[in-house]
Amino acid sequence: MQVRLSRHGVNVVTLVAMVLALLAVQIRANAQSVVPGGNLPAGAQDFVPLRGHVASEPFAARAISHTSAQTMVPLAVALPLHNEAGLDQLLTRLYNPKDPQFGHFLSSADFAQQFAPTASEYGDVVRYLRGMGLSVTATHPNRLIVDVVGSASVVERAFGTKLNNYNAADGRQFFAPSSEPLVASGMASKISAIVGLDSSAHWTTHASAMVSDVPAVVQSWQVGHGPGNAMTPADIAKVYSLTGLTLKGSTTANNGAGQTIALFELDGYRPADIANYVSYYKLRSVPLQNVYVDGYGGGAGSNAGEVTLDIELAMAVAPGAVKIMVYEAPNTSSAVIDEYNRIASDNIAKQVSTSWGLPELSVGSANKNAESNIFKQMAAQGQSMFAASGDSGAYDNRSSLSVDDPSSQPYVTSVGGTHLSVHSDGTYYAETSWNNGSIAAGAGGGGVSQYWAKPTWQGSYGVSKTNRNVPDVSLAGDPYTGYSVYYNGAWWIYGGTSCAAPLWAAYTALANQQRAAAGKTPIGFFNTAIYSIAAGARYSADFHDVADGSTNLYYPAIKGYDNSTGWGSFNGGALLTDIAGLASIPTLSISGGPSVGASMTSATISWSTNLAANSSVSFGGTAASLTRSLSSSTAGTSHRITLTGLLHRRTYYYVVASANATGKVTTAVKYFTTQ
Repeated sequence: MQVRLSRHGVNVVTLVAMVLALLAVQIRANAQSVVPGGNLPAGAQDFVPLRGHVASEPFAARAISHTSAQTMVPLAVALPLHNEAGLDQLLTRLYNPKDPQFGHFLSSADFAQQFAPTASEYGDVVRYLRGMGLSVTATHPNRLIVDVVGSASVVERAFGTKLNNYNAADGRQFFAPSSEPLVASGMASKISAIVGLDSSAHWTTHASAMVSDVPAVVQSWQVGHGPGNAMTPADIAKVYSLTGLTLKGSTTANNGAGQTIALFELDGYRPADIANYVSYYKLRSVPLQNVYVDGYGGGAGSNAGEVTLDIELAMAVAPGAVKIMVYEAPNTSSAVIDEYNRIASDNIAKQVSTSWGLPELSVGSANKNAESNIFKQMAAQGQSMFAASGDSGAYDNRSSLSVDDPSSQPYVTSVGGTHLSVHSDGTYYAETSWNNGSIAAGAGGGGVSQYWAKPTWQGSYGVSKTNRNVPDVSLAGDPYTGYSVYYNGAWWIYGGTSCAAPLWAAYTALANQQRAAAGKTPIGFFNTAIYSIAAGARYSADFHDVADGSTNLYYPAIKGYDNSTGWGSFNGGALLTDIAGLASIPTLSISGGPSVGASMTSATISWSTNLAANSSVSFGGTAASLTRSLSSSTAGTSHRITLTGLLHRRTYYYVVASANATGKVTTAVKYFTTQ
């Protein structure tokens, strides 16, 4: 544009025209960067935003530049479930022991047929993405994810947003969208999330390591017999009552035989490290199957210690497993979704562990919802999913009360950490909350989700009555009572909730071996069984409760469930019997008629059970309505309850019930008459 200047200065009219023209050019340029283009399907010229993709972290960071047009951006485009309400109802039935649907888990094909988008809808999404200029790199059998890639300029135009580069406070650089992505209105019901537009997320491990050659004072704090006095496989078994377990009614070792364990990883490992661990501790070498996702090459990087400890600790508890599947992917948002989706779609391993996570609110809602759909599929298929709760105590984001994702997901079992003490013979003595005094020094993760509502299976437990409470369970996590791990050619002492999660997954393999031998289906989503057992009379026998008032830097450990240690750690053999559904149902006998008190307003009922069991008496004025109930004060085999507040010359009906964690037996209704 040419501008004429008069001898006395700028021609004002011309200047105004110039400014307006420049503004018009800029507006057109901006419009091109925010309005999607490409070969759109008919009637799809209107666009709507997909919410949940603009996280808070990028805008707390400093924008430094527009992302280079040539930057390649891999994306995992998530599709919504079909009939999610129906899936939620099915999940309730699958885990209700009184429902005929209990334990009748779906195959991957059944899940796709009943709850995945149709093949036609999936095809529509694929064609739409290609029409927007993106390259489809992978499709998935459950039809929940479509993988695509495009340059930043193509991605910006495809989704009507701008990608900017940012500097985070910790020095990391990442890109993130300036606004919510747009999709054609006709596709809004078929696309639920575009994972990967924001590269700020970098999943971290929840492991803490020390070299085994530590000072004598540190070795004195350890509770095992391995290098540096760290816990060996035999120590773990002795502490948590796993030594010499056999299948019920058999001499066959209960060691995970017939079971497959899956480990979610974002790094690789060195096979020689695993071989050295197996050889040193004389374990069976469980076959390892590496599953590479999104082109990961399998190399051992800076976080290979996490992968190594996961494998070795899983072998320590379940040395008889068929195999351990080590899923490995790049540390990106889209690859994380793809890896979880691969584990669910494969549906080979019925026990799954992840020790990688992020503060819950650092993960956009679109990502969390995409994860949730996959975890629901796992639950519907009878897969148990365990996640480390974090090593920063109640402050997962290291600054405010917060929890970890995916640990806080409703269909994940969150595993916290404790500090362990043992007797001189190596048997269990006590546990307390893992709390080394500060966020930096480490503490077991736990608290309240700021995103997920409280699941029905959590009942009234936890400090929050409205939101998901974590953790659900715990295990030793303090590195000062840590585990022996061979990594990078040397012995290390590892702690962290990263250790507790794979140990719980391996323990589940023992339970599922027992269940398979008894002709039962796998446990599946673990929390319904855990909370049911913990709420009953067998809690004190099955779990090590931490109730000493210690904290995870904020939440105290109290009797029963708490947000510091959950229900506590497992008492191996005892919980195994109940969680495997193999506990005997008690029988009972009443010792004659009731003894009516001298006051004639009380009566004492005595009975015995063949097994230690919780018992109760319900009584009332009619045989049809026993409206009052008292529980036995002991869970032993001899029981005695005195009924008070009775009236003279009245007939009272009563029934005695005796229950363990898996069933109950009642007598016929009996009666007595006061004088």
